[in-house]
Amino acid sequence: MLEQPTWGLPAGIDNMDDFSVKLEELTKAVAGLEVTTEADAVAERSHDTWMRSLIERRRGKAVRASALVRPATTAEVSAVLEWADRTRTPVVPFGLGSGVCGAIDAESGQIVVDLGKMDDLVEVNDSSLTATVQAGMRGSDFEKALRSRGLTCGHFPQSIELSTVGGWCATRAAGQFSTLYGNIEDMLLGCKVVIPGGTVLDLPPVPRAATGPDLKSLFLGSEGTLGIFTELTLRVHPVPEASRGVSFTLPSFESGVEALRQILRVGWRPAVTRLYDAVEAGRNFQSNSDGEPMLLILSEGPESLVEAEMEAVCSIVDGCGGIDNGSGPVTSWLDHRNEVPTFESLLDQNLVVDTIEVAISWERMAKLYSTVVEAASGIDGVLAMSGHVSHCYTQGANIYFTFIAAQQSPEEALERYDRVWETTMTATRDLGGTIAHHHGIGRVRKRWLAQELGAARNVLIEIKRAVDPNGIMNPGVLVDLD
Repeated sequence: MLEQPTWGLPAGIDNMDDFSVKLEELTKAVAGLEVTTEADAVAERSHDTWMRSLIERRRGKAVRASALVRPATTAEVSAVLEWADRTRTPVVPFGLGSGVCGAIDAESGQIVVDLGKMDDLVEVNDSSLTATVQAGMRGSDFEKALRSRGLTCGHFPQSIELSTVGGWCATRAAGQFSTLYGNIEDMLLGCKVVIPGGTVLDLPPVPRAATGPDLKSLFLGSEGTLGIFTELTLRVHPVPEASRGVSFTLPSFESGVEALRQILRVGWRPAVTRLYDAVEAGRNFQSNSDGEPMLLILSEGPESLVEAEMEAVCSIVDGCGGIDNGSGPVTSWLDHRNEVPTFESLLDQNLVVDTIEVAISWERMAKLYSTVVEAASGIDGVLAMSGHVSHCYTQGANIYFTFIAAQQSPEEALERYDRVWETTMTATRDLGGTIAHHHGIGRVRKRWLAQELGAARNVLIEIKRAVDPNGIMNPGVLVDLD
């Protein structure tokens, strides 16, 4: 028999012996399936890196599922979801736990399905430029495997070493080179998804199809509430022939926004388009001791295209008052772009910190930036509210806000955390932006989703009801059946 856990029971199970019998049934039905109830292993995979959840855990809140399951194949995932649906056992899918919005916050009575064993590169098609990968493969391992073949995915989230390819799809992720390569929805060609009851949906990878609504998009961004990705086929690209970066200081954040708008408007697509406000530029670049806003541009592709693009971009930025600051800041950013302190270490310094990424059209971007920074900076205890632009489109861009607040207790941390989020979400909705650009909804944004979607939220609920009628998939995230 399995070791019996000392916490948590699924709904309808009266004691731990009953729960152990259920798990024993699962292990007998799926030979070789790894199932554990060992406390530390389960607890480690029962949460993501959501700052609010971390604060609550420091207050003593227990975040722990009742068991951990580690399937190795799509067939095993199918068997787990058939069992879970039949026994009404809630399921929380887990990649590497790098999410920051509370999409993983497992409770007693739930099982965590850890996809860590499903980490193979299945196939690379150099002719058609596609790669098929299991959902549990670490992002940096995926990119390394492609690079060894002279290819790249072009998807570089800051969490690339801490996230999985399946997690990218589940959260509808964006990477740092998205202005050229697109976001994950632009890369996903086909996939295998297992839905409650164990049915495997095999959506074929084709360049484009007009076979009704795009069903793979139904699962992109669903955060484990509709099913579990097990295999993904993505577009890939040859490693670019040339790559060149340049930075500019600018007279104002608004002038940087205007420069980016003009660059995108005429059709240029640099891989990296990052505009830092004065606070973040001074914080990140030693060469910017005056704390002026800074714009980083990185162009890559065929040599002739890079040369033409850089010439055009420099002319546009010059016309907006930008001053060429050389390639040094771009090189520095490339070398250190994924180095960030942990939330744990910041709380140890009596600081509560978080990032809030939103998106809005060009004509409203400067107003949103100034409104949020001014309002949040006025909140008691907030030490800094800053922002940068890192994903650009013809119609607009994102703003990635970062706030730092002092705190002397978990209660004070929560109060200041909630006030900054409320301020930012309210301003974004009032000005017609979207409350989430690429981190997802999870639990942190859930209550604002109804305001953004309106009646469409009811459609999302009905989709959830149709695919997951028993509500076993990641309860509490995105939408609720009730």
